Amino acid sequence: MRRIHESDATVDSGRDPELAAALAVLDPASGDPNYWFRFGSWVLSGAARELSRRRLGARLTVGDVLESWARALVPTAALVAALAAMLLLRGDPVGEALPIGVEELLVSEIEGSTIPARISNVTFAAEGF
Repeated sequence: MRRIHESDATVDSGRDPELAAALAVLDPASGDPNYWFRFGSWVLSGAARELSRRRLGARLTVGDVLESWARALVPTAALVAALAAMLLLRGDPVGEALPIGVEELLVSEIEGSTIPARISNVTFAAEGF
């Protein structure tokens, strides 16, 4: 009967004494009771700058965000527009004409063979029906 009460006490507490003893080695607070207090202070002091930046960011409005983007975006857009204008004003003619498709060759008024020799063995859908 005594054994049943001991097992009930283990089940009720939810802790396995053997497992707790094995894991106690990994607990940094086992040798220093103030460890977790110092750890919390260390984490909060390390994150203080980021937390204050986020607090400031929570007060920003949409207009503030757009204004901060405009500082970098407007000069970049002006530079891109200037480069595009220079390319357009250069006036270099296009080197080669775009390739013409087979359908365009068939309906255009080009004299001679309209189908190139390398694709002359191709059967078109119009020829099959």
